[in-house]
Amino acid sequence: MRSLLAGAFLLRRLRAELPGVALIGVLVLGTSLIFAAAPRLFDRAADDALEHHLADAPPVQRSVQLSEVRQLTDEDPMAGIDQEGNDFEAEFPAVVREVASGRDIAVTSARFGLDAPPRYSTFITLRYQSGLDAAIGLVEGRLPASTGDELPPASFGFDPDAPPPPEVKPLFEIAISEATAAETHMAVGQVLDVAADGADPLIAGSLPQRLEARFEVVGIFAVVDASAPEWYADRALQVPTIGGSIESPIAFTTALISPDAVDGLSASFLPFRLHWRYLIDPTRVDGGQLDQLVAGFQRLAAAFPVTASDATAFSGVVMRTGVPGLIAAFRAQRSSAEAVLSVAGAGLLSLAGGAIVMIALLVVSWRRTSLELARGRGASTFLLLGTQAAEGLLIAAPAAALGYLAAGWLIPGRENRLSLWLVVGVCAATVIALVVSTWPYARRISGWRARDDAPVLRVSPRRLVLEGTAVLIAIAGVVLLRQRGLTIGSGGVVRFDPFMAAVPILAGLATGLLVMRLYPLPIRAIGWLAAKRRDIVPILGLRSVGRQSAVLNVPLVVLLLAAAFSTFATVITVSVDRGQSRAAWREVGADYRIDAGQLRPDAAEALAAIDGVEVVTPIFNQAAVGFAARPGQRAGIYLDAVDPDAYDRVTAGSPVAVTWPSAMLGVSGTAEDGLGTEENPIPAIISGELPVATPPMNPGSLFQLSLGGTRLTLRVEEVRQTFPGVPEGIAFVVAPYSALSSVTDSPLPASAYLLRGSAGLEPAIAGAVGLPPGSPGIRSREARYLSMRNAPLVTAIGTGFWLAMLCAAAYAGIAMIAALALSSARRRQDLALLGTLGLTRGQSLGLTAVQHGPPVLLALLPGLALGLIIALALLQSLGLSAFAGDEPSVVMVIDWGSVAVVTVALLLTVGVAIVVGTAAAHRLRPVDSLRLGHD
Repeated sequence: MRSLLAGAFLLRRLRAELPGVALIGVLVLGTSLIFAAAPRLFDRAADDALEHHLADAPPVQRSVQLSEVRQLTDEDPMAGIDQEGNDFEAEFPAVVREVASGRDIAVTSARFGLDAPPRYSTFITLRYQSGLDAAIGLVEGRLPASTGDELPPASFGFDPDAPPPPEVKPLFEIAISEATAAETHMAVGQVLDVAADGADPLIAGSLPQRLEARFEVVGIFAVVDASAPEWYADRALQVPTIGGSIESPIAFTTALISPDAVDGLSASFLPFRLHWRYLIDPTRVDGGQLDQLVAGFQRLAAAFPVTASDATAFSGVVMRTGVPGLIAAFRAQRSSAEAVLSVAGAGLLSLAGGAIVMIALLVVSWRRTSLELARGRGASTFLLLGTQAAEGLLIAAPAAALGYLAAGWLIPGRENRLSLWLVVGVCAATVIALVVSTWPYARRISGWRARDDAPVLRVSPRRLVLEGTAVLIAIAGVVLLRQRGLTIGSGGVVRFDPFMAAVPILAGLATGLLVMRLYPLPIRAIGWLAAKRRDIVPILGLRSVGRQSAVLNVPLVVLLLAAAFSTFATVITVSVDRGQSRAAWREVGADYRIDAGQLRPDAAEALAAIDGVEVVTPIFNQAAVGFAARPGQRAGIYLDAVDPDAYDRVTAGSPVAVTWPSAMLGVSGTAEDGLGTEENPIPAIISGELPVATPPMNPGSLFQLSLGGTRLTLRVEEVRQTFPGVPEGIAFVVAPYSALSSVTDSPLPASAYLLRGSAGLEPAIAGAVGLPPGSPGIRSREARYLSMRNAPLVTAIGTGFWLAMLCAAAYAGIAMIAALALSSARRRQDLALLGTLGLTRGQSLGLTAVQHGPPVLLALLPGLALGLIIALALLQSLGLSAFAGDEPSVVMVIDWGSVAVVTVALLLTVGVAIVVGTAAAHRLRPVDSLRLGHD
């Protein structure tokens, strides 16, 4: 009871020390708010990234599609199909049902061949598909309806009792797309005689009898948005597929029917392909559901066989979905972002810890006299430490709780347990810092006073062992990080690893310990040289620094960590940004790329006339060009034909500017000159990845291309793994466009145009070439770069690093101010005493500069170097290529301008802290110097 009363008596000092209490409370509140808000902000960014990731995926990937091939024998087949869809959905795990946004049905019939097609051989497949009301618009006629006719039963074996076919063929109404009508010359009002195609793979075997019908075209519709999710990336209803040969083309078309017509078609007992499609709504999915979603899709895969395509035979219901793959890809990106930000979080946490320690030392120093008085009057060590712990809880716990609640109010969203643990850690660190700071005074005997300036180099063996152990752990961590990195498993998945994330901070602390222990040596050496001068300022300042207490060097460690962290963050953000820029250049190949398609003949002139366009050059691309590198080989390869001189003008000064082999520059000649033959081959660049069964290709190797009916011989001048504008991962050949065009039977038409020009020209380009705004045929490098740069996770990393750098500078400033306040009493006495000896104000400012300049430089320079080293060590381990498009790896880029800005910002922060501390020191009157030794 006496201890409790004594502790309560000691706690009464809180009322008399409101400035110190408020200082700790504000620091804990702000730190708790930062660390409670950070996980919530990342969760919000991750949820936005997940929504963006799913929304950008093709509908067939972000949906669950069940399909089956079977005969329809129900009296009301559409009602039965709809009920089956409900039953299937009821079997879904609850988490999958919650994220699904409705259901669509598609019923596809067997194929019918036209007896007398309007143009050439044509086959029609009938389909009813729900959900197309907003995806199509009538151009002519009306939508089809049911005529009430039925197809006669089809016998798939010899049946002598089968009824004879009807004398009048049943009639069914159909609607077709504009593209189908234009290609096949079918028109509204036409009645087409058709017969079921026994060669259709949907029909298991040939029909023993001819099954005939009539199709009447009652409407032609336009496709409002070919990429709308309602189509599920199936373009069969939008455009026909042309097969056969040039001499005998065949059109495979799909026509729309009404749902009621399915009843009449099913009477034939022909098989149908049925689809039940459940589209996943990206707005209903958040990052907290991923584990449940993965488990849900695993249970779904156990209920329905998974296939990569639609059902093709009478094999039951099969499932096709790409959602698990999308989740896996997103998790890889999120894990990479977590790994990057974990390094930033660990750095900021250590800086916050350093600031809290300095504030705790400052507050305890203010009550030094009262603590010694209490100890002298019989207070035990346990009582003083216990009282300090209770006081710390009384101050830190409400402030931490308030910071946690404020973060939840400012950033609403789902709870993240990491926020709570971080806030608890901040509160515990504050209490521990106050208790440890009180320990030296709580264990002193009555009347004992410590020396103000403890020698820095005289360290106890125990402390040396502890510090040496910390340095060895940091070295081991760096070695392990270089060997293993943050990449776990063979798949290259990057995940958060607490120890690996703490390695850069351990390295920074080890460097700080070494600097703190060793920097007095050069300072004393410089002081010895300064002693030879007649000026008193350098020698006094340097000797003061050399004898400074180790406690007052803690801010230098914080400043070193802040410099290292800020440099690391700057290098990472700049490197990712440059990687995105390079990726955009590599994907597009120029500022703009226009895929020619059906562009008008004067497209090049129209593009060149646009304000802001500097260079326009045509190129020729073709996939699967006939390739042969040995006798008898038949393979396909991607051909990219460009003119080197023109391409250099398009990409001059860009990251993808090409260094051409000299043989490819200025190639001239025609077929009459023998260009393109073995005697005079066309020079070319070939990819390292080659078609199957191709022998090794080296500079000087010959190969042949079949282009436009002409067989050409080319010579390998150089082997490259990539080329700007060429899709990744394919075999390709790059050859001079003009040379190829001069030796083929007819000049090669331009298949695309590359433009050099200013940003924002997409609308003008679309108008010049007659393409709709936003057409995928117009690709902009700037737009692609911005899409990568503005991706939610990339934005989260950039914003997180910049906010962390601001907080790091603030913590460094707080630690420096606390250190100056700790030493202010002694500095005030020194300046007052020196003032009585004639020290001028200018000399006083010079003394302050000498006292603080060298330590700050000795902290900043190693910090900057350490930040660069950590960035170099971690760059390839953080999985940053996931945020830089198809860039295989992010190259370290040091923007010295950004590093200089960070350095100047830290120097300004320290400068403000020094000015504040020095201004307080100058308030002491000379007569106050007589009070030496009194607090």
